[in-house]
Amino acid sequence: MEFLAVDVGKGTQDLVFPLDGEVEENWPKLILPSPTEVLSKRIRNLRRDITVCGCTMGGGPVKKALIEHIKRGYRVRITEKAAKTIRDNLSEVEKFGFEIVNEVQNCDIFLSDLDFNVYERFLSFIEKPLNRIGIACQDHGYKEGQSDRVTRFNYFKTILEKERNPKKLFIKKKTGFFSRFDSIIEQLEERGIEGFVMDSKIAAISGMVDYAEREGIREFVVLDVGNGHTLGASVKSGEVQGIFEHHTKMLNSGKIRKITEKLINGTLTFEEIFNDGGHGALIFSSVNPEKIYVVGPNRSLAKGYGEFAYPLGDAMLYGCAGLISAAKFAFS
Repeated sequence: MEFLAVDVGKGTQDLVFPLDGEVEENWPKLILPSPTEVLSKRIRNLRRDITVCGCTMGGGPVKKALIEHIKRGYRVRITEKAAKTIRDNLSEVEKFGFEIVNEVQNCDIFLSDLDFNVYERFLSFIEKPLNRIGIACQDHGYKEGQSDRVTRFNYFKTILEKERNPKKLFIKKKTGFFSRFDSIIEQLEERGIEGFVMDSKIAAISGMVDYAEREGIREFVVLDVGNGHTLGASVKSGEVQGIFEHHTKMLNSGKIRKITEKLINGTLTFEEIFNDGGHGALIFSSVNPEKIYVVGPNRSLAKGYGEFAYPLGDAMLYGCAGLISAAKFAFS
């Protein structure tokens, strides 16, 4: 099924276009700095007051760069949609020193997770139209008065209690509490592009299901050791049996091994992860994994414990692999 798969991370954006009738090795692929990384460098090169407009996007580097710009003594005027990149609660955004305005003319910085110019130029080399797209990214979610860690993991709990096949856990309609996901869906609707969004960690599980199946593996654990977050999931016959998510900076090799062993034997609790500063854990049943797969930019933390996996022939394309696995359901 032909469509553009885009995994938007903190450091890179990864693009893959699966070509019908071609082996994976011949599919066009592109790895570029992420939009938040590109915009943060642009902001740091400015030495004046600036205006910011556009959409709600992932924060990270761009959020840090904008706050640093204010600390250097410059004014930052920002529209409401763009301001939610900093915090969903706009009163908290104002406390950083941002000036929230209704609109700006000819803004200096346009915020968006989606770079349609890049997509169209990439596709022009293979003479393909941009009419279907899948996006993987991460959103904590926001509900007033609730920790975003709780909001995010409650989302995992809700969707997994209804459907444990990760390939079916995509979003095509606005949620009302994931501002980043909703912003992406809104942008696609405005351009008339059919598309879907997946949480990047769910996409990682989805991609590893197909990878394991090709190796003849039915029962496994995947560890996605990312820059910001580490996710572990146990899978049996294509369905999630357990999951945890923690902050990578709070982990080391021994801790990852200890948590994963509890995930495997079914004794890991939500409180154990949450009280340690992570997002939580959810267990449906124990597993007897044939393999432990490890992906992600910080996969070396699990070196010697699991087997490094290479979906689509690349250790960093597991998110795009998950989008491709989900596409048959999303575009059916």
